[in-house]
Amino acid sequence: MNNLNAGIIIIGDEVLSGRTQDTNSNFISKELVKSGIDLHEIRVIKDNEKTIIDTVLDFKERFMYVFTTGGIGPTHDDITSESIAKAFKRKYCLSPDAYNILEKYYIGKDFSKSRQKMAMMPENVDLILNPLTAAPGFIIENVYVLPGVPQILKVMFLNIVKNLKRGKPKKILTINTNLFESVIANRLGVIQKNNQECTIGSYPYFNFSSKVGGVNLVISSWTLESLDPIYEEIKSMITLLGGKYSIV
Repeated sequence: MNNLNAGIIIIGDEVLSGRTQDTNSNFISKELVKSGIDLHEIRVIKDNEKTIIDTVLDFKERFMYVFTTGGIGPTHDDITSESIAKAFKRKYCLSPDAYNILEKYYIGKDFSKSRQKMAMMPENVDLILNPLTAAPGFIIENVYVLPGVPQILKVMFLNIVKNLKRGKPKKILTINTNLFESVIANRLGVIQKNNQECTIGSYPYFNFSSKVGGVNLVISSWTLESLDPIYEEIKSMITLLGGKYSIV
């Protein structure tokens, strides 16, 4: 059992409306797996103060690390920072350090009130530096507040993940077979029952134009030293049932 765990909160009406595709949670989850941190939950929520407060308070109690994305920009609907200040019962105010960073970045440019808003955050937080566009995120207790723009988030997240408590990376192996789920279901269930230290996921696919289909079987474990014995069992099962297989 991995005691290092995390939750991700994606904040933004634009994601829920389908206008913007969330790629941030996919990126973060892959980095967490490589760092030995078990991602338990991803939740997408509206730009709504009460929803943000309730979700952040829930996640911070249940997970070691909480990552939020979105809603810390310069516009009127960017309410994440103020909502999180209320969640932690801290003053929402101008961060002198964040202001100085932004002021230097906008020398010779219009350092408008809306841009200055990006220096507003809960009192007494640690900044997450932004080498691309200067506007920082922040850390409050175990909550890491990040922007929603994927290119910026990636750079910032790669910097903070270095300082997280890390565990042994999760072992993952994907096996592709041309057999359908209905063919392998019973035998695969027995293999899973006999190997409780791993999880075996079954993900079917089908190409309607070529009429070719099959299943990707994903074996994963936080504790096993090797996945080879389970791989051998699955390989034997596929061969016995007349199928083909390959490592993806």
